[in-house]
Amino acid sequence: MPQESVGYAVGRISMLRRDALDASRLERLLSTASYAEAKRTLSEIGWTAAEEADHEQLAMERVAEASRIVRQLSTDEKVTNCFLLKYDIANLKMLLKARCLGISADYLSDSGTMAVDALRHAVADHNYKQLPAPIAQAMEELEKELVVSVDPLAIDVKLDQAMFRQIFASLEKTKCRTAVTYFQARVDLLNALAMLRSRQMKKDTAFFMHVLLAGGTIADEAWQKTFTKVEELPKLLSKYGASVQDAAYRAVNDPAHLPGLEKAMDNELLKLFLPYKYNNMNLEFILSYLLATEREAAAVRLVMAGKANGFAMEAIRERLRDLYG
Repeated sequence: MPQESVGYAVGRISMLRRDALDASRLERLLSTASYAEAKRTLSEIGWTAAEEADHEQLAMERVAEASRIVRQLSTDEKVTNCFLLKYDIANLKMLLKARCLGISADYLSDSGTMAVDALRHAVADHNYKQLPAPIAQAMEELEKELVVSVDPLAIDVKLDQAMFRQIFASLEKTKCRTAVTYFQARVDLLNALAMLRSRQMKKDTAFFMHVLLAGGTIADEAWQKTFTKVEELPKLLSKYGASVQDAAYRAVNDPAHLPGLEKAMDNELLKLFLPYKYNNMNLEFILSYLLATEREAAAVRLVMAGKANGFAMEAIRERLRDLYG
């Protein structure tokens, strides 16, 4: 059950955010000379036991703890679950693919809306009655398709489409308009990436329209037209600012710049919550704690992986997303 006191939630989260990974701490981590030094520094800046533990596991645990806190403090369970549903979907994808391959699914996330064991049993038993209706329907359709053939891409596409159907159904009557704007923008930006990747794979318009996500602000007709006139994609994304437009222009002309477009998109999405950093008597402030923690965990993963593989500091830096703190 959601709790009703925004003031209580704000007080708890304000205390927790004192230990956030800010730009100066991240720069200190980034400036370390080796992986071993990075592990020591990570422990010193607040990631307890980082010298002994695996940083990937620590990052997962940190996000899982933030998810638990946000669920506990949220004043609107439906909206909060929209931000956590991606972890359930990722778990379902891994479980279904692992079952098809006859292997075990490791590194499942505890950050979702449903217990990992419940999802394990659902996939093992082919029984999806406990899942939200759009996701249950997608899983049942996939089960029928898997009898004929196993297509990992079809699993990803169908579950992503079901996830956004569930999200927008949950947000139908919400007063949290920032959440609606966030997910509409996320759909638009994911569709832009899908377009460029489809073209890179030499797929046709029909394939792209099949994988298109619903719920964004850009009409299907506009996507269909732009697929054949890809040079117009930056203009189509103009509402998302100059950095996204510029990154889209570069990605259209060279697929090697697709990661730069993803980075620009992620930074633009985070900006939607920046006005609530200090204007804190609302649900957005609570949600921003989750988004900030996810961003910090992603930054630590990237830096530590870069240090472990001997990447240059600037090569790591150019891939880092903006932090919320």
